Amino acid sequence: MWQKAHPIGLRVGIIKSWPSEWFGKTKKQAADFFVEDLKIRAFVDNYFGRTGIAKLIIRKTDKEAELIIFSSKVGVIMGKDGEKIKAFEQKLEKKFHKPFKIMVKAVKKPELSAKIMAEYAATQIESRMPFRRVAKQIVQKVMEKGAIGVKVQVGGRLGGVDIARREKFSDGRVPLQTLRSDIDYHYTQAVTKYGVIGVKVWIAKWEVYKKSQKKVKSQ
Repeated sequence: MWQKAHPIGLRVGIIKSWPSEWFGKTKKQAADFFVEDLKIRAFVDNYFGRTGIAKLIIRKTDKEAELIIFSSKVGVIMGKDGEKIKAFEQKLEKKFHKPFKIMVKAVKKPELSAKIMAEYAATQIESRMPFRRVAKQIVQKVMEKGAIGVKVQVGGRLGGVDIARREKFSDGRVPLQTLRSDIDYHYTQAVTKYGVIGVKVWIAKWEVYKKSQKKVKSQ
């Protein structure tokens, strides 16, 4: 049986920071905070949908919380004069019974975000675009933005056939076992009339060396 590690979780504390920044004083508080984190992330995903959110950082205490949203579509999330984000803060406060402060930051290169690319692929597949064309477009876009490697995997009833299968598309190198490699990964699903299509995206951005504290692109 295969033993697999999450590409992002494997690197947390080494070259990646924690996606949630809080401290539980007791075991019960830590467990409650963890469950609350899952509910907050699910609530954000359901509210905004596929609006180009690359990452969500949660900072909180018992009495207040702060969310940092990294998105390629800041205007869509903020709304006119920030009305949409203010309404979302009120809904969060009503649901989780604590005041929320939300910051929205722009993603300069959305093509280097595995989450954005995976959601883009799922949207295109749901729109009946050929999965091979979609995957090859993603590979090309990611490599053009300076990544050292990318891998896209789609699985399910591809093309509406009776037997499910998986197909992979890749370019460059994606060293999953090398901890200094900055790997971004995301999995999502495309819901079609003939079944659910799973989409996985791995993006190797660069390699991080502690001695120089610089991000170096491999040749």
